[in-house]
Amino acid sequence: MNNPIGKRAIVIGAGIGGLLSAAAVSPYFAEIVVLERDRLPSSASPRAGVPQDRQPHFLLAGGLQGHERLVPGFETALLRAGAVPINVFREMRYERPDIGVLPQRDCELTILCATRPLIEHVLRQRIVSFHNVTLRSECRVTDLVTDDRRRSVRFEIRTGGLVTLDADLVVDASGRGAPTFALLETLGWPRPIETTVGVDIGYTTAVLPRLPANSSHPKIVITLPDPSKSAFAGLLMPIEGGQWFVSVSEHGAKERPKTWTDLLSILRRLHTSTIYDAVRDLQPVDGLRHFIFEESRWRHFERLKKLPRGILPIADSICRFNPIYAQGMSIAAQQAELLGQAIRSAAQDLDFIEALQIRFMAEVGQMLEAPWTFGVSADFAFPGTRGERPQNYHESRQFEANLFRAAVADPLVQKTFSSVLHLTRPFESFQNPDIRRRIEAHVAAKSA
Repeated sequence: MNNPIGKRAIVIGAGIGGLLSAAAVSPYFAEIVVLERDRLPSSASPRAGVPQDRQPHFLLAGGLQGHERLVPGFETALLRAGAVPINVFREMRYERPDIGVLPQRDCELTILCATRPLIEHVLRQRIVSFHNVTLRSECRVTDLVTDDRRRSVRFEIRTGGLVTLDADLVVDASGRGAPTFALLETLGWPRPIETTVGVDIGYTTAVLPRLPANSSHPKIVITLPDPSKSAFAGLLMPIEGGQWFVSVSEHGAKERPKTWTDLLSILRRLHTSTIYDAVRDLQPVDGLRHFIFEESRWRHFERLKKLPRGILPIADSICRFNPIYAQGMSIAAQQAELLGQAIRSAAQDLDFIEALQIRFMAEVGQMLEAPWTFGVSADFAFPGTRGERPQNYHESRQFEANLFRAAVADPLVQKTFSSVLHLTRPFESFQNPDIRRRIEAHVAAKSA
């Protein structure tokens, strides 16, 4: 847009959601300021504000495409930085006890494997090249002020001084939504109701050197458990620099492997020995890395009658997904794209700030519903999961079982599953009459 419709937008948080939000609003505001509490590293290094960034992360195919639409050149830059391209599912071994191995067919989707610090670093480099975006690190937001005339963000800088900036729009991508919640409390407005699902997933990850040259396994191995018998899942994936992540996760974490021998013991007890066989003769390049994720949380801002004027929570500030399903960064991209669409459609309204808030919130709940339900339905297969099961839970579990059986036998069903899993097509794609007929045919064949 040649003529910006707003003077300044402030984004709180320079994680994936904040950076993508800055990209989404950049065509519509003369200036975008991104405030980050952490000291941002100049290289692909972990940072304190992302405690799980030393664990595996995936950019699903839909998330990768969303990043590219928001930040042109991102995919090429990530490849040049060392990310490893993977064909879905041709170069993946996806193991489930109920089906064995999902066929390694080409589903015409590509993902890029890299560490979270590299993904964020490349994205940060691309964002700072935007002429109207400024990143300010070591800026801790202390409070927000909003009324009919202005929005202000007050923040503490590294030297201890306080700075106040006015803005037309404040996007809260802080992760926990603390600035927005504090403002709601100051105004005496209700907090959004929350849906939480307790999973207590423990992750343990090791970085490994290059696998043996004679290794013939696929580029990614995912080994899932039978939830009635085991809570452990395994992952092997390539990362930049010729290294590999090997990781185990445990629902309702009880064990925390302390040594490489402990980790190998768990890998050996998985449903298959695929990952164990690939790594048993290697040694980690450094120590084991642990992380505990206690609960998924959906803060239903979309159900509030209204938001404080000019304040918009986004990404993890609205919904934090169980990271085992690799949805977080990709859903953040989808929300950022939705933000850009909301601004564009509200541009001609007399009060475009209120209009964009209404448009964004009218759509974001529906956007989150399918991936949220997909994840928590899978979580509730594990006995220790806490919270309220989704509606039609048992029907959803039965549909999933039928879907995977059909995907093994039918390439078109597998391709549809791949597209939905990777967020390139909506969940409603399973309602396509031809896909439904194919799934039902395999169910009938099994029952015969």
